[in-house]
Amino acid sequence: MAEPTYRSYSSTQARAYGSTRTSYPTALYDAVLDYHFSTGGTDDLLLDVGCGPGNATRDLSKHFKRAVGTDAGAQMIETAKELGGHTASGGSITFLEATAEDALGGLVEPESV
Repeated sequence: MAEPTYRSYSSTQARAYGSTRTSYPTALYDAVLDYHFSTGGTDDLLLDVGCGPGNATRDLSKHFKRAVGTDAGAQMIETAKELGGHTASGGSITFLEATAEDALGGLVEPESV
């Protein structure tokens, strides 16, 4: 049986979650980005699997040329799309309804993130 918690959110619940969900501390983002870039990671593509309404995706996208946020919850993705966001190159963040398996099994090229 699949975990339905966020998948079953209504659009109202997803918007409420997105508006009350706080960002992670800047120090956490700095640590993740420092590790990413110090180990050979590039700024070509950010993939946020399980992005919910896209808050962390938006926070991190300003460090990448392209950003993709995926979530299995349709209403979470709709909320993320409504809130939008842009990358370091000025492009829009792409938000897609997809499971982690779908995201890693075909939506992005292997070893591209």
